[in-house]
Amino acid sequence: MAESWDVYTIDRKLTGKTCLRGEQGDLSDDEFHLWVMVWIKNPVTGKYLVSQRVADKEVDPLKWETVAGHSVSGETSVEAAIREAYEEVGIRFKPEDAKLLVTKVATAYDGRRFNYIRDSFYFETTEEPDLKKATTREVAQTKWLSFPEIRAMYEHGECCLNMGDIYGFELNPVPADRYGDIIGQVVKGVIDRPLGSVHPRKKNLYYPVNYGYVSGVIGGDGSEQDIYLLGETKPVSEYTGKVIAVYHRYDDNETKWIVVPCDDNGNVRSDVVIPTDDEIYAQIAFQEQFFYGVLVK
Repeated sequence: MAESWDVYTIDRKLTGKTCLRGEQGDLSDDEFHLWVMVWIKNPVTGKYLVSQRVADKEVDPLKWETVAGHSVSGETSVEAAIREAYEEVGIRFKPEDAKLLVTKVATAYDGRRFNYIRDSFYFETTEEPDLKKATTREVAQTKWLSFPEIRAMYEHGECCLNMGDIYGFELNPVPADRYGDIIGQVVKGVIDRPLGSVHPRKKNLYYPVNYGYVSGVIGGDGSEQDIYLLGETKPVSEYTGKVIAVYHRYDDNETKWIVVPCDDNGNVRSDVVIPTDDEIYAQIAFQEQFFYGVLVK
């Protein structure tokens, strides 16, 4: 019997609808399905667990991959990650073991539709995989590899395509205090791509939020630090705002600061509702779907 998946809005609210595995192509532009990747590291050896798909897999037989799968109806993404790890490689984790590595909300670009929300989780264990405990027979064998070894396998065509995500990050979560000196700052700057505008070169890239930079602060790319100004419902040309989070890109040399309008004392404007994490991911997905990153707050 085909798996049933919950259907979500772009900001991860349940629609009340479900779809069956294989029917995700029938989702409308504003409907999404949820899937997970699971990176498992041995903290002693520093190696990561990869598994080989069985020969009778319909897609990518005998290719190598990390644990991955879709969230079935009623599951959160972390519950799906824990279930998939046990089903595929016989290792049981607890929710408190999980660290969110990447969230990727993919919509549509250049005529291609994606309609998925994907969470990549990171777990550490010294436990060995046990395929006798695994409750499905999806895995032929497993092995522990270093990050360079995984990349080499991918480059030689031995891995599933989704393993190409390793090009975006080193498979280690961002420390929670990484941006402690930035979050909470009051910043000022210019909005050079206001809400409703289009990218100056990519004419099919529309800005659903105000996007600009912090005056006098240089980002990792050598230009002024980019920000998303959320909570402002009309186009603006300049702003004063408070940094409420940092979107850390693994595959770029610049982060993106998440800012909401405030006064010079750092008091958020009374008409502004601070967005949840899922709402932030949804509002910046128009651009961040092409990168690999995670919110740090």
